[in-house]
Amino acid sequence: MSTSITLSRAVAPVRSDFSNDPDFEEILHLFVESIPAKQKCFREQYLHGEWNSLKTQAHQLKGCGGGYGYNYLSVEASNLERACLAQDIDLIGQTLNSLLNYMERITI
Repeated sequence: MSTSITLSRAVAPVRSDFSNDPDFEEILHLFVESIPAKQKCFREQYLHGEWNSLKTQAHQLKGCGGGYGYNYLSVEASNLERACLAQDIDLIGQTLNSLLNYMERITI
């Protein structure tokens, strides 16, 4: 694997489309709190070459991103899923890096 995973501090936070909806407040907090565990799982799967598990987790995240009001999260996760399907190791590293950096920016 030639691509290393590095996090960069992004300039602007990513807010949910539902951040001003009081009905979503609790569920958004739970989702945002779950992000570090999701990131850890993605990193571990990458480091162990678990491409199928990585693809499955990306697919799940793609499905829920928009539901929580983070539409571009679905795009990032879809990019990773496609890279895993193609079994392109360099592209997997690049798309995972992009997804992890995006996830760092997510807030309510």
